Amino acid sequence: PLTKPAFLARIAAAAKAADLQPLQGHGIRIGSTLEYLLRGLAFEVVKTLGRWKSDAFLVYLRKHAEIMAPYMQA
Repeated sequence: PLTKPAFLARIAAAAKAADLQPLQGHGIRIGSTLEYLLRGLAFEVVKTLGRWKSDAFLVYLRKHAEIMAPYMQA
């Protein structure tokens, strides 16, 4: 199986080869969360997929009106 350190090493090598800043595990996790939500997955599904134990990931979404708007009630 692909371990977290091996995965991050591969991502860092690819970023370096492309002359990009390397991503850290946390940034990848948040990016994945945003991608799932933009694709229309429900918060609870995303929470489960991301293994979020709390609603902490919502803090990262406050500036993303495109994601939040469908979930906001008048």
